[in-house]
Amino acid sequence: MAKMLAQRDFNFADIGKRFELDEVIPVYKTEQRTDDKGEVIKGKDGRPQNFSTDQLIGYSYNVTILDGQFRKKSTQIKVLDPNLIMTNEEIMKYDSVQCSFQNLTASMIDNPMYYKADAIMLLEPTKK
Repeated sequence: MAKMLAQRDFNFADIGKRFELDEVIPVYKTEQRTDDKGEVIKGKDGRPQNFSTDQLIGYSYNVTILDGQFRKKSTQIKVLDPNLIMTNEEIMKYDSVQCSFQNLTASMIDNPMYYKADAIMLLEPTKK
């Protein structure tokens, strides 16, 4: 009998090389907190709950894939770099803001898929 297909048989990072930037969302450092009794606050599932702090650590980029087998699909790619390359207001001034990512890898293989990268690079934006 042949081996059954598994998630490890797929290259989840091979989703394309060019993306259209749709939205930028700040990412803040998270921390676990304790209650008045000194016990770690837990969520409904019984696991320690993470709370966002005021410390900006990067951005999540909502993008549309422009090439490859997933063309016209959307995903979110997190880059842990606090330097903002373009605001949402600036994105809206263009018909299209294309970008690419350095060292793109899957960070959550589920429905939906989420990704992370080391850096984002802007390609030439198209003016309105």
